[in-house]
Amino acid sequence: MPGNLTYQAYHLIWSSLDWLFPPECGGGCGKKGVRWCTDCYTESHVIGDRCCQMCGDVTVEFGVCQRCQEARPSYTQARSWAIFKGPVRNLVHRLKYKNDMCLGDALAQPMIHDIQRNGWNIDMLIPVPLSLARMAERGYNQAALIAFPIAAGLRVPYHPKALRKVKDTRSQVGLAYEARKVNLLDAFEANAAQVDGKRVLVIDDVTTSGSTLNECAGVLKAAGAREVYGYTFARAAHNKLAANAEEPPALEN
Repeated sequence: MPGNLTYQAYHLIWSSLDWLFPPECGGGCGKKGVRWCTDCYTESHVIGDRCCQMCGDVTVEFGVCQRCQEARPSYTQARSWAIFKGPVRNLVHRLKYKNDMCLGDALAQPMIHDIQRNGWNIDMLIPVPLSLARMAERGYNQAALIAFPIAAGLRVPYHPKALRKVKDTRSQVGLAYEARKVNLLDAFEANAAQVDGKRVLVIDDVTTSGSTLNECAGVLKAAGAREVYGYTFARAAHNKLAANAEEPPALEN
């Protein structure tokens, strides 16, 4: 666990709630008393460096993928911690759709260490925002629940209002790559006063095509951001690619 007092205090709050209301493993095994058990954690297919060095696409293991060669993304680099399958998929769905908000802190822990490993020089951290309509429907932003403890763990300023979603787009689920891009056009708005000249890290739960991170990065760059990086907990991939993934590091309590 990061040796940061803000992070430790935040982690302690959720740990206290776990003591009062014992959780169930979000990985899907049903184990009681733990948010994310060791067995489900070790089943995670960690991506590491076996991906496109620009967008993090796992369809290539090294170098830069064809899509990035043809059209460079608006962000400098994007990465994800693990492949979106098995317990990792269950964790995201439980956080996003089952109101299991304590999982934001649990998912953030391995992400903190991997972001530090990437060596990015970051001035501020922003979660991908929800529209007002989606926020009212869900009651919370799952990306923010992951992003805040990451910011605390990295000791980086957290600015959730530096980026807003100003258009209530349809769900990206089931949309093809080009349709995803069109769906997100003019959906976000950045606060130039907060991001001008800054190196920004944008956090989200899952990357599928990368369209959301790319659109956010484009808006932030247009508002004056110096560099934009993207990081998500999971990355969608074909099942066969999981065989090339790495084993996760030891789980920390």
